[in-house]
Amino acid sequence: MDLLEQIEKGIIVEVEDVKEAISVDKIAHGVIIRNFDLELIEETLDAISIPVIASCRIGHFIEAKILEKIGVAMIDESNPNEMEYIDKKNFSIPFICKVESMEEAAKRIEEGAAAVRTEFGGIDEVSWIIKEAKNKNLEAKIFASLDVATPADIALLFQEGCHAIIISSALFRSPNPPKLLDAIVKAARYYNDIEKIFLFSKTINKILPSQAK
Repeated sequence: MDLLEQIEKGIIVEVEDVKEAISVDKIAHGVIIRNFDLELIEETLDAISIPVIASCRIGHFIEAKILEKIGVAMIDESNPNEMEYIDKKNFSIPFICKVESMEEAAKRIEEGAAAVRTEFGGIDEVSWIIKEAKNKNLEAKIFASLDVATPADIALLFQEGCHAIIISSALFRSPNPPKLLDAIVKAARYYNDIEKIFLFSKTINKILPSQAK
């Protein structure tokens, strides 16, 4: 099973330290590290069993080669930089790139991206691009990146055709991150079952991060 099959309809969590990564290991379907922090990336690779996605600057193929060498599962070529995008066909590792339109998505896919993702935002800011990608039969996986997510958000995005969802590190500002993540991951598993989504939604009362209130 390749990485994209492994994380299909899965939850990926942004982490900022190894402790956060360990806390979601075997619960989430992967983690993403958006800072090009090689020490943190290597420590995380050693500490957890789920896939690690790591970010590099746009166009910085040396950073990408370093990430490929140390063994991350996927490269997120999305960190701001005024350079031309990497020719991703020269790598054996899959790439994901942040896009804000279908035109951008088409360009990144032509360069060899296996997946594209939205910018981090709320459900109202990301759902339109998921629907548009589905309508245009995009030739790559489409991931949604959410600042804060509820079980209902997860179900909506997966029903609209999203392939995986990235949850920001705001998750760890919840009064109860494990309980919130459990509800989100269960919602990913049962996104077509409205009765279960209703039950999962009840469990997150009062534990969403403050910015979602």
